[in-house]
Amino acid sequence: MAIGLSALAFVHFREEPPALAAAIRFQIPPPEGVPLGTLLNVSPDGGKVAFLAGGRLWVHFFESGESRNLADATGTPFWSPDSRSVAYSVGPPGKLKRIEATGGPTQTVTDFQGPWGAGAWNQDGLIVFSNRRAFFKVPAAGGVPVQISTLDPAHQETITYSPSFLPDGRHFLYTRRSRDERKSAIYLGSVDLSPDQQSSKPLASSFWGPRYAPSAEPGIGHMLFVREETLMAQPFDNHRLQLTGQAAPVAEQISDGRAFSASANGVLVYQRTSLDTQLTWYAREGKFLETVGDSGPYRSIALSPTGTRAALMKSNFGQASNIWLLDLPRGTSTRFVFGSASETDPVWSPDERRIVLSSNRDGPFNLYQKPASGEKDEEVLLKSSEDKTATSWSRDGRFLLYTVLHPKTKNDIWVLQMEGGKKPVPFLITEFNEQNARFSPDGHWVAYVSDESGRSEIYVRSFSMNSTGTAVEPGSKWPISSGGGGQPRWRNDGRELYYASPDAKLMAVEIATSPVFRAGQPQPLGPAVPEGVWDSTADGKRLLISRLKTTKPEPYTVILNWQSALKK
Repeated sequence: MAIGLSALAFVHFREEPPALAAAIRFQIPPPEGVPLGTLLNVSPDGGKVAFLAGGRLWVHFFESGESRNLADATGTPFWSPDSRSVAYSVGPPGKLKRIEATGGPTQTVTDFQGPWGAGAWNQDGLIVFSNRRAFFKVPAAGGVPVQISTLDPAHQETITYSPSFLPDGRHFLYTRRSRDERKSAIYLGSVDLSPDQQSSKPLASSFWGPRYAPSAEPGIGHMLFVREETLMAQPFDNHRLQLTGQAAPVAEQISDGRAFSASANGVLVYQRTSLDTQLTWYAREGKFLETVGDSGPYRSIALSPTGTRAALMKSNFGQASNIWLLDLPRGTSTRFVFGSASETDPVWSPDERRIVLSSNRDGPFNLYQKPASGEKDEEVLLKSSEDKTATSWSRDGRFLLYTVLHPKTKNDIWVLQMEGGKKPVPFLITEFNEQNARFSPDGHWVAYVSDESGRSEIYVRSFSMNSTGTAVEPGSKWPISSGGGGQPRWRNDGRELYYASPDAKLMAVEIATSPVFRAGQPQPLGPAVPEGVWDSTADGKRLLISRLKTTKPEPYTVILNWQSALKK
């Protein structure tokens, strides 16, 4: 008997694992008249996909081919483990809600502050979600969220988001983004740990969020992630909680790393995307005027004071960013700074002869300046152990506003005196995030963004130095935006202030400063800024906006038994 069992065992363990079924591909068309968005999630049972389109939550049923319009939504949806319910975000103000996949009444799970950073739902009825600054856990039945992670400013971290639970339901994969995009990585989190106990060891380099998918092999799954616009799959050991083997490509041209998802039973859904944008002129009323320059991955625009040139920050996500100068009348551009480091946030001097920028060539992001002619190399303007970015140069050339990221006080606003010894002076330091400060044309006011109310809003404060030039005199504060806002810009006469709303609308607010400061009601301008990259000419009559080059999104591609393609 022993001999017979030995022989049987020998034969059994020599057998190859059962072959996976062949991969099958098909596409999901968009709902009639509604373009598909990139925010999607396939259900764990592989029978449905939830997605955002036209500001609404939709669910597509593979069996019937039907797409149902369920509710208003603003962030990536995610599924209950039984595939019967979908959780999603709305706001501002931020609310996490849930709804049955077939429709019906919605239920509020919890409120949250800040922008949405995606979520995940485990088999124990626990939801983990991010407001991009931290992760929280909350019962799916509803309750008060408990913070379980935080950002590490010492590592230049700016956003944490996109959780995906592992089979044990206690650990999850997620991403931390860094100001140096090349340092953005995927990490292992736990719902049972406090913020200071979470692992600080990166698993893989990626700017985008990961997804975990089981495999036919016990104890081994795959971590799906995007690297250099390619969807990759790498084996993941569920017992040792670590990656094994080598990453293999699954699909190409995945520029937006939110545009893929995998089920628990071998269904993969993704959308091919392109994040190249085209710079486009619009009248403030919304009329299209013309395009300018070549398309590219533009992340910010800084128009020169005369509006004849633009300093552009270009970067493919996960790669070093660099600065280019665009000659607007001619439509030609040249690279402004060279090297392997990241250069960001260009600011023009009032006479257009110099540009201040931020670079991490020596570790943290420090301030440098360079002649706009490019005839000389950049020189250090301000150097310290903290990340900093310039935001505005006063019209008289005397002061530079810049943001400093501090481990304890978050983002703070400082002033650099550009004459004499270039002395840094604090302008606004609180427990909240204050950033994107802009001088008014007369230099007496500063518009900035603060999240002191629980969401980012625009405020204005008065600006004046004391007689010794060693401190900024404290001034009154006025709220400008309503319902959230960012990226303030002044008109050149100081009588109007522009900003971008959370729903990508451009808003204008009339400003009066005499005899006292007064702000009017925000009024929408014509063009939208869906990519969040724009600037205004000094007179406010024209807007330069970066828009996706491809206006017609690709349909969703579905692959059944996608892991069988990895075996070939």
